[in-house]
Amino acid sequence: MSEEDAILEEAMDNLRESIQRLRATQPRLHSTGLDKHLDYRDLLHRVGSALAMSEAAFMEAQRRAEREGQT
Repeated sequence: MSEEDAILEEAMDNLRESIQRLRATQPRLHSTGLDKHLDYRDLLHRVGSALAMSEAAFMEAQRRAEREGQT
């Protein structure tokens, strides 16, 4: 495995974990009612944006790995 492959694999692992954590955070904010408070709306928006960007980055890393014959 080349250094590039190892970095890509590590990035995918980190992104996968980030996605799981962000997905777990959103319902907690909603279930506690924090999404209704003005002070937390920006946080909820940023969590949603971070989730979307993490998912996009993971998909890009996955595409690159597939192109190079990894899985």
